[in-house]
Amino acid sequence: SHPRTRPPYLEAEAVSRLLRIAQAADAPVVIVHLTNREALLEVDHARKRGQTVYVETCPQYLLLDESVYFNADYSAAARYVCAPPLRDKAEQEYLWKGLRRGAIQTVSTDHCSFTLAQKDMGREDFTKIPGGLPGVETRGELMYSYGVARRKISAAQMCRVLSENPARLYGLYPRKGVLRPGSDADIVVYDPGASHVIRAEDCVANVDYNPYEGFVTAGGIRQVWLRGRLSVEDGKVLAEAPAGKYMARGKNSL
Repeated sequence: SHPRTRPPYLEAEAVSRLLRIAQAADAPVVIVHLTNREALLEVDHARKRGQTVYVETCPQYLLLDESVYFNADYSAAARYVCAPPLRDKAEQEYLWKGLRRGAIQTVSTDHCSFTLAQKDMGREDFTKIPGGLPGVETRGELMYSYGVARRKISAAQMCRVLSENPARLYGLYPRKGVLRPGSDADIVVYDPGASHVIRAEDCVANVDYNPYEGFVTAGGIRQVWLRGRLSVEDGKVLAEAPAGKYMARGKNSL
């Protein structure tokens, strides 16, 4: 009943109502977790009226669909409860087109890392199912694998929606969101040849399932640098290693 009680047209109505209130207040708006074509059309109408509207969607709405809710296994279905719910598969293409034409500015995750035991709290009362999905760890790899590698968006567009646009929206640009002298050296090194299967057991997040279990990536993240320090390499967090070791290894590897 999760998707049936929260249909796409009600999301569109809520977006429309919010945008009309914002119009009256002459206020810019950021809409998060947008999931479908009808809601995006309301944003298009508002922009044509001259309103400033920014839109975020999430990997689950680009890659998963509402069929998961009809699994007879309670746990297999409850783990996907989030708000808004996952939509019909046909909506995914509208979201990818929205990213491609710049109508959607960011792709984010709330990373609600509830365990299966916590999701199980709603077995006898669905209102007690904690909402949200884990996803921040796999977001970049999924966007590259199912967006860039499949030519739904360009690599530059991926970088904009994952990094540059959020930095601009939240006042962090150019310290964040760009590779240039004077900016923080926050860098992801992506290896297109490091393809692998996503498995919860291989992730570092403190959660016992992954909504994208079994997805095959096109490449993988080789390194993550934070302010010039090597912090992740080949899937391993190096946060406790000495700073000098970071720099020596980073310099040699580059």
